Amino acid sequence: MHASRAYHIRDLRRIRSVINFNTAKTIGTSFVHSRLDFCNSLYCGLPKTQLNRLQHIQNSLARAVVAAPRSSDAVLILKSLHWLRVPERIEYKIASTTYKLLQHSSPQYLRDLITIQPSRSTRSSSVVTFLHPQLQSSLKVTNRSFRY
Repeated sequence: MHASRAYHIRDLRRIRSVINFNTAKTIGTSFVHSRLDFCNSLYCGLPKTQLNRLQHIQNSLARAVVAAPRSSDAVLILKSLHWLRVPERIEYKIASTTYKLLQHSSPQYLRDLITIQPSRSTRSSSVVTFLHPQLQSSLKVTNRSFRY
């Protein structure tokens, strides 16, 4: 677990008994969730072991927010907080960015990376389809870029 995130989660656990739930949730979101969400679309395609490390951080945070013991089921706590799990947060971020891109054509540097397949007169002609770019590199990191 990253030291700064663990530090903030430990501090939250220490003060949790003297603050209310909403304050604990705000602190957790501002210190840790904001860092987990920052550029999380870059995590798309990471090996499951790496995502599990991030999920462990989020689970620890959720337990600290609700003042639950470390042995409690994190999945139920995440649901009660209405927090998406790390892989779901990544998918949401990508879908949200793509939607904004299609609606507003910005940011332009991302818009320049995609090609929309021309629509045909079919039942699904209202569906936007992206052309998949040809693989230009054998590097695994290239396959995780926004273009792909």
